[in-house]
Amino acid sequence: MHKLIALIRNEFAREFDSPTSWVFFLLLPLVFTAAVGAGLGGLGGGAPAEPEVFSSSIAVLNEDAGDLGQLLVDALPAHDLYPQMAAEWPEQGMALRVPPDFTQRLLAGEPVTLSARIPPTTSSTAIEQMLRAAVGKLNSALAAAQAALAQAREAGLIAPEREAAFLRQVLADTLAAAASPPVATELRWSGGVDLGEATLAGATGAQQASAGQLVTWVQITLLGAAEVLVAERLMGTWKRLLITPTRRNTLLAGKLFARLFLGLVQMTLLIGGGMLLFRVNWGDNLPAVALVSLAFATATVSLGMLLATVVRTRSQANSVVIGLSMGMAAMGGAWFPLEITPALYRQAVQVLPSTWAMRAYTNLLARNADVQGVLLEVGVLFGFAVLFTAIGALRLGRTE
Repeated sequence: MHKLIALIRNEFAREFDSPTSWVFFLLLPLVFTAAVGAGLGGLGGGAPAEPEVFSSSIAVLNEDAGDLGQLLVDALPAHDLYPQMAAEWPEQGMALRVPPDFTQRLLAGEPVTLSARIPPTTSSTAIEQMLRAAVGKLNSALAAAQAALAQAREAGLIAPEREAAFLRQVLADTLAAAASPPVATELRWSGGVDLGEATLAGATGAQQASAGQLVTWVQITLLGAAEVLVAERLMGTWKRLLITPTRRNTLLAGKLFARLFLGLVQMTLLIGGGMLLFRVNWGDNLPAVALVSLAFATATVSLGMLLATVVRTRSQANSVVIGLSMGMAAMGGAWFPLEITPALYRQAVQVLPSTWAMRAYTNLLARNADVQGVLLEVGVLFGFAVLFTAIGALRLGRTE
């Protein structure tokens, strides 16, 4: 253990042997965070921005031949959504489509899917909740009306020809809440990209910039393990270390753990800088933030070890580390939200650790996820770490 600590201390001393090291380690990441946050409309400091003013009108294409579609449309104004009836599906803007069999399927007890388009703005989540509230009102009214109709039938209080009018009257008068709505709302961003429940809330510009620049710059530090190992190999230092009493695994662990701890220190400083300078709230669930950061750092430093077995010179290592870090960051959603990209692209970049790291950080910042909410991303990142470590260790043994 003492040898391992000594190796880690030595790597830290080498990393910061020059004051300019702090420029790339901390200053530039914070400068880029401010610049990117401003470009994305984030909060670079000062008082929080005023909420975006949005139009509460919504285009409605009601294709339903029955009464329930109109009842849903009539319920919208109570939730600050004012319908503008449309003859066809509009090409842009907020819109809601009620399918032709809406009434028929609801009265038959079958679930129905509504199609809604909500452009991605800072008001998207509020509009979604308004729409769901209106749907919930119809759900609860329908449940109450069906229960009342069943009781009236059993008591023989209503003639069959009066059932439809009775049902409409109860639906119009009932405002109870429904716990399990039979109507599901399918929400789409502009462009028709389907979203699940976890992706409806998007990160603000400041959140996107803080998490994105953290991923970008920390990847450079962590993948720098490749440069360290290649330099040791070319200078003959690694061979000289191998003939010392210190075991090979201890030497390798010292190099990798030093790089891992460097990355974690940089993450901590950038997270603190994001909180103090840009008012990004990283502190809602610090255990989850720490777990995601550890998983991301482990996966990336393992990839750095794997890269050390591929590149042959220090210049190659430097070019690969910078290029791969920037490329993975850009493709993985660190520079722009993946929600604005096509579905096929989002599927393709699932092979990058940066994608899963950004997904986890976005869930923490924008959706208040806890540890349980990021377990999938953490598991995938640790899976990357195991894979890269296994392949890298095997190849490293062959290159020595």
